[in-house]
Amino acid sequence: MSAVEQHIPNDQFLQKLTAFYRDSKIRGPKSVYVTMKPYDGRTKAMPKGSTFKEGDEISCIFRAKWGSKKIATEVKAKEVNKFHTQYSAIIVAQMVNLEKRKKTDDEKKKTGATKA
Repeated sequence: MSAVEQHIPNDQFLQKLTAFYRDSKIRGPKSVYVTMKPYDGRTKAMPKGSTFKEGDEISCIFRAKWGSKKIATEVKAKEVNKFHTQYSAIIVAQMVNLEKRKKTDDEKKKTGATKA
């Protein structure tokens, strides 16, 4: 992406996120990273100690990264419930992709020692 991040529409974000999860199961990196944070439209950092003003409409920005591919969307306060419902459905559907982490020999020794 360029220096100024381009946000895609929410529906398109969810479609691409689903594709990221599907592709991570088939090929490429196994991990898909999703982050979210409050967003007020600024492109530069806020000074220390400053907070959102009462008049500001606070929205939420969702970012997803899979390998070198990145996507982002801005969810307005009015659309949060609808978006969260759709996002939750995607996450629940992708839980089948979870794999049990393989423990190293050191971790096996530590857990065995604590059980005794």
